[in-house]
Amino acid sequence: MWSPDRGIGVALVAMAAAAVVHAGEPYFSRLDRHQTPVPYPGIRVWYINQNLGPTGARGWIHGKDPSASNTAESREILVRSVEEGSPADGILQPYDIILGVSNAPGAAPERFSWDARLELARAITLAESDAGRGELPLLRWRDGEAEVVTLRLPVLGDYAPTAPFDCPKTQRIVQQAAAHVAAHTPAAGDNGMTGAINGLLLLATGEERYLDHVRRTAVRLATEPFSDGGHNTWRWGYVNLFLTEYVLATGDARVLPRIEEYSRRLAEGQCNPGTWGHRSVEGRIPPGYGSMNQAGLVAFMSLVTARQIGVPFDHMAIAHSIAFYGSYAGRGSIPYGDHPPGDCASDNGKNGSAAVVFRLLGAEPAAQWFAQLCASANLAAFEGGHTGNYFNQFWTPIGASLAGRANQQRFWSRFHHYRDLARRWDGTFITQPLPHHREGCLGYSSYIQRGPDWSTSAFALSYLGGTDALAMLGRRRSAFAADAPDALRPALDLYRQKRFADAGQAARALAGASDPAVRELAGQLERAAARNLRSLELTLEDMRQRLDEGDLFLVQQQLRALESIVDPADPRLAAFHAAVNDPTHADTIRQGEQYHSLVTGHLLLGRRGFEYFAPQPQPGENTRVRNTLTALARNGDGFYGRRAAALLAERPPVEVQEVGLVDNLVADQPRVEASFNLAEPDKVRELVLTWDVNVGGGMRVLLNGTTIMDVSIDPGPWRTARNTPIPLKPITRELLRPGENVLTVELHPDRQVTEASCSLEAWLTP
Repeated sequence: MWSPDRGIGVALVAMAAAAVVHAGEPYFSRLDRHQTPVPYPGIRVWYINQNLGPTGARGWIHGKDPSASNTAESREILVRSVEEGSPADGILQPYDIILGVSNAPGAAPERFSWDARLELARAITLAESDAGRGELPLLRWRDGEAEVVTLRLPVLGDYAPTAPFDCPKTQRIVQQAAAHVAAHTPAAGDNGMTGAINGLLLLATGEERYLDHVRRTAVRLATEPFSDGGHNTWRWGYVNLFLTEYVLATGDARVLPRIEEYSRRLAEGQCNPGTWGHRSVEGRIPPGYGSMNQAGLVAFMSLVTARQIGVPFDHMAIAHSIAFYGSYAGRGSIPYGDHPPGDCASDNGKNGSAAVVFRLLGAEPAAQWFAQLCASANLAAFEGGHTGNYFNQFWTPIGASLAGRANQQRFWSRFHHYRDLARRWDGTFITQPLPHHREGCLGYSSYIQRGPDWSTSAFALSYLGGTDALAMLGRRRSAFAADAPDALRPALDLYRQKRFADAGQAARALAGASDPAVRELAGQLERAAARNLRSLELTLEDMRQRLDEGDLFLVQQQLRALESIVDPADPRLAAFHAAVNDPTHADTIRQGEQYHSLVTGHLLLGRRGFEYFAPQPQPGENTRVRNTLTALARNGDGFYGRRAAALLAERPPVEVQEVGLVDNLVADQPRVEASFNLAEPDKVRELVLTWDVNVGGGMRVLLNGTTIMDVSIDPGPWRTARNTPIPLKPITRELLRPGENVLTVELHPDRQVTEASCSLEAWLTP
C-alpha cells in the first residue's frame, strides 16, 4: 500500500541507486544510446534467452565471463522481450536492464551482489509469498537512468516445509498448469508425444472435469492412422505409456488394440543390447546411430505397464532391457547409449526414468540406486541436458520421489527458486536454456525452442511424484490390471457393463475384506466408478453449453469419447446425436474442424514456441492462418464465424517491409550505404535488423549516421552468424525521418570477413 513516507523512501533509493550506477555503469549500458547490444560474440540462436519467472519478461543473464557455464558472476539482466498483458507489460520493455531486487518484504531493491539469475528467482519466490504481498520491486536501468519500479504478481503463498506434499503453493502451481493444458486441448483430442504427456498430467490430477479431455486424447491416439515415420520410438513409447496408464486408471478397453500394436512393434524393434534407438529396427541390429536411452527407457517402461494390463507381445523384450539397464545399478548413472556408466546424478533425467521402471518391476535395490542419484542432484546437474533440460526437469524429480519423502523434500527445497524462474505468468512452464554464451541450444529445433505447450505438463507432473496417482508416479497395483484378485471380479464385471453406481456399491462391500490388496483395489475401483459418474455429469453440462453456443464439432468429439462410459442409446445423448447427425449441419461441423485445428492446441495465428522468446514474424504461416480465419469469418455459420472475426480483431495484422538492404560486402569494399524512403515513420512499431557474416569477423551498422549495432563474430563451428534477426532497441525508431533514410554497414578493418550482408525490416501498424 502506498504511503507518503514510503513514496519519499522510494524516491531517495532511486536517487542513491542512480548515483551508484553512474559510478559503475552496467555492462550493457556502455554503448551508444541507440546501439542495440549483442552480449556475446557468435550466439548461434540469438533469440533464445532465460524466462524471468511469472513477470512476463525474458532476458539475457550477463556475467563477467561470457564463456562460463553458469551465472555465478552475473550482476545484471538485460530484458529481451515482454508479453502483452503480463505483469511486466508497461513497466519493462526490451533492452531495459535489471540491476537489482529486494531481498526482504517491503525493502527497497539493491544492486545484485551475487548470481543475478538466482537472486531474481529468490525475489520472485518472496514476492509470491504471503509476506511479499505480490510486490516485486526492481532496480531498472533505461536509457542511462536508474529507477525503482514494482511489478505486481499474484500471491501464491509460501512453500511448505513438506513441499511438494501438503503445500498449497505447489497445489496451485499444478492446478494452474492443468487448467491451461485442458483449455488448450484440441477438440478432437491431443496427439503425438506432447499430447500423451498432456494427457498424463490431466489424468494424474484426479479431477473429474478433466476426464473429458483425457478421453478425447485417448480415443484420438488409439484410432488415428498408425505412423512409423520419423523418430518413431520416442512417439511410440510415450503414447503407449499414456494409453497403458489410462487403462490402468479407468479400465477403458477401447484402446487395448492400439496398446497391443505399439507393444508388439516396440518389442520387435528393440536393439540387441535391450535398448532402442531413435527408430525401431529389424532383426535387433542397431542402426548406425545406435542406442538412445532417453527414448529407450520410456519404451521399456511402457512395455512393463502393458504387461500389467495383460496385452500379448514378446515379453523377452522386457528381460533384455532389465539385463541392460539393470547392469548400471551400483556402477553409475544411465549413459547416453550403449556406453560405460555415467557420473552425473541425474544424467538428463535417465536415472529418474530408470528408478521408475525398476520400481514398477519390484526391483527395489536397482530402483533405489537410481532414485538416490536423482535425489542428490545439484543445480548444475538438474538444469543440464542434451539440447536442453526438458527430460531432466520431467523425470529427475519423479525419480527423486522414490527415494523417500524426506529425500524428495530436500530435493525440492534446493530447486523451488529455479522452478519459479521457469514458470510463466499464465501458469505454464518453459524449458530454460543453459545460461552461457551458446544459450543452451544445439540447434533451431531444440526442446528449448518449443514453448510452454511442450513443457508445461512435464514440469507439472514432476511435482506429483510419490502421489500414487499413476503407476509412473508410485502406484504399485491397479484394479484394472490383469492380475486383479478374483474377489474383485463381480464389481469389475459391473464396471465394464458401464453400471458404475452398481460397481461402486459392489466395491464398497469389499471394504472389510481380510486381504489388504483386495481392500486397496476395491477402493480404487469405487473411486474410478464415482469419477466416471461425476465426469459424465460435468461433460453433459459442458456439451449442453457448447450446443447452445453452436460449437457442434466439439460436441461431436465429446460424444465420440463418451462411448467409454455411456451407451450411445442413452436418452441423455439424444439431442446431441440429432444435432451432429443433422445433414444440414455438415458444413458447420466441417467449419468447426477447421476452426479448432487453428485455435486450440499448438497453433494460433502462426504463433510457434519460439515466439515466446522474442518477436519474430512468420509471414507465410501467419498469412495462411489469417486467410483461413478470414474465410470463416466471412462464410462461417454462427459460432465459428463470430469467433474467427473476434480473433482477427484481437490480433490485427502486422505489415512487414524490408526498407533497407546492404548486400555483398567484401574486403575490398568494406563500407556500403543504401537509401530507403519511409513516408510515415510514426507507423513503425518495431525495427528488425538481420545480419549475415560468413566465417568470422565483424561489422558496424549505422542508421542515418548513428551506430545502432556493432557485431563481432569469432570463427568456429558454434560461432556462426547466418541470417540472424534482431529487433532493435525501441529508442532506435526516433532516428527515422520522413522521406529518405540511409542504412550504412562498415566491416571491421582489423577482422577477417569473407562476405557480409545486412537488411532492415520495419514492422508497421496498418
